[in-house]
Amino acid sequence: MTYSLKSIGKVSVSEEKTTIQITEKYRKAMLHLDEFSHLIVLWWIEGRDTEEGREILLVTPPKQENAPLTGVFSCRSPNRPNPIGLTIVRVIEVNEEKGTIEIEKIDAYDQTPIIDIKPYLPKSDCIINAKIPEWFESLAKPKEELDN
Repeated sequence: MTYSLKSIGKVSVSEEKTTIQITEKYRKAMLHLDEFSHLIVLWWIEGRDTEEGREILLVTPPKQENAPLTGVFSCRSPNRPNPIGLTIVRVIEVNEEKGTIEIEKIDAYDQTPIIDIKPYLPKSDCIINAKIPEWFESLAKPKEELDN
């Protein structure tokens, strides 16, 4: 099977703000986006789309102390069979006319291609009692808890 993806826009990161610039062709799809406080953004992990990068299936997660060798499906490694990133972002402002979505932050680089955007729905997208491995717990805690 062959699949194809079309970029719907790009990330724009500057010192002042972070925005998603939607390609003009897809701006109609932004209708009512301003009614959501958060979005799920799917993006292409540039620099990881190589045959060897796609073949890496085991990694040691770098930000977790004592993390074991782990399958890429069990962590957030950028090495993946399909290098797709996912970030939940807080919306600051939506400008349909300009095709921009100003967001708080995203863990993608400037000019990263955006694959898709979906509304964040707390009732279905937030699971309170989710199980995670012990070595992953430091990343699962809210930032406020880690700062104390």
